[in-house]
Amino acid sequence: MRVAAARPPGKSAGKAAAKSPAAALPVARVAVDVGLAHLDRPFDYQVEEGQDADAQPGCRVRVRFAGQLVGGVILDRVAESAHQGRIAFLERVVSAEQVLAPEIARLGRSVADRWAGTFADIMRLAVPPRHARSESAPSIGAELPSTWAAALERYSGGTELAAALAAGESPRAVWAVLPGDWPAELAQVAGATLSSGRGVVIVVPDHRDVTRVDAALTAALGPGRHVALAAGLGPAERYKRFLALRRGAVRCVVGTRSAVWAPVGSLGTIVVWDDGDDLLAEPRAPYCHARDVAILRAHQAGSALLLAGQAVTAEGAALTESGWASPLDPGPDRESALPAVRTADDDGRGDPLARAARLPTVAWKAARDALAAGTPVLVQVPRRGYQPALACDRCRTPARCAVCAGPLARPDAGRPAQCRWCGVVAVDWHCASCGHDEMRAVVVGARRTAEELGRAFPGTRVRTSGGDAVLAEVGGGASVVVATPGAEPVAAGGYGAALLLDGWA
Repeated sequence: MRVAAARPPGKSAGKAAAKSPAAALPVARVAVDVGLAHLDRPFDYQVEEGQDADAQPGCRVRVRFAGQLVGGVILDRVAESAHQGRIAFLERVVSAEQVLAPEIARLGRSVADRWAGTFADIMRLAVPPRHARSESAPSIGAELPSTWAAALERYSGGTELAAALAAGESPRAVWAVLPGDWPAELAQVAGATLSSGRGVVIVVPDHRDVTRVDAALTAALGPGRHVALAAGLGPAERYKRFLALRRGAVRCVVGTRSAVWAPVGSLGTIVVWDDGDDLLAEPRAPYCHARDVAILRAHQAGSALLLAGQAVTAEGAALTESGWASPLDPGPDRESALPAVRTADDDGRGDPLARAARLPTVAWKAARDALAAGTPVLVQVPRRGYQPALACDRCRTPARCAVCAGPLARPDAGRPAQCRWCGVVAVDWHCASCGHDEMRAVVVGARRTAEELGRAFPGTRVRTSGGDAVLAEVGGGASVVVATPGAEPVAAGGYGAALLLDGWA
């Protein structure tokens, strides 16, 4: 065990020598907030007698480390240190609030070791910044349901799984969710687990999913029985909800990828929705994935784990093949709930140019029939804008700016091409390879697609969703919605058809 470096003798050393250590467990093992890998270990500090009551495991402290005043968190209190020399005292206890649960500390150490990170990196993910006013306010939660009748009847073994959760068991499953009200089904899983006296963690990719599951939990459980964690809450509200979980006032949480670290007591079930979404991968060190953290946490806590989504990932399939988890598939009588999937090749000989057409006949007919039935149609395209990528019409060389060599794009039908980097308009453009002066679109954006569909289906409302203008939902009735990946709005009653264009991009 390493210890903090002793300060040189002098006035400050004299003050430290006058301090009296606590009578019981006078040594605190502190995880210091230092991101250097070779210092990623606990350091021993003495606890002053006046700090004894507040300096408990999980509390934030300030310590002297390498001549600087840095933050840290107490991991444990012990009777003596392995170091035989002088040990520095804690400078002060920032707060008596025990923000780091022992379970999360063990999980953080395991994740840091597995992903070659540091414990300081994990602390930034697991514990939000302190807000002093939130600590002074009490955490209040509503009484949990004592019984719960949840039956996932649409799935083979769904009723048995819900009964196992309500009985306090911990099954592990990879759940292939059918189209429909999936937030309500997650709420049923949460209610079954809460009725057994255990907690629930639900992790979803983005804030739109948080909003939907939050509403479903409120409708199923009632107000005050869960909290939602998202980045847009602000520091005060987010810390307040974190404390409600840590204090045990609430035992159910839904949130984005950082919610996998939520300090839920008596954890019974972890649910990860759409575990193949890239948003669940942490972009900061140690770059862990929420799915993998959930698997490790479920293993350490002995809790249930559900990897749920409308598509089973390769990682989920590997867990079922290894026997670690069981598949939860749709029942044999539920195949009619699955959508019919067709490709451009399904046109066969009736449309020999189907593979070259952007909107082949089979897609056009599917959209026409859905609109005629009075249902909306979703059209997904890979890029937003009008014509986000251009190339030479003759030799297909990508069109580049003559000033900065950036890619050229056409922002609108009535405007010339311009550089996406510097914004210079390409008035007198010529291909650098063949000298040709005409350009063609390599990729068609959402606005150009909406323009084309407006001509293909005259009299039908066409809407776009993407970029800074993402639609949360669309009502029923015939309409065409052009969306980029991740910006698809929820349709009341579902879509009549969905067209995925430019799959190669």
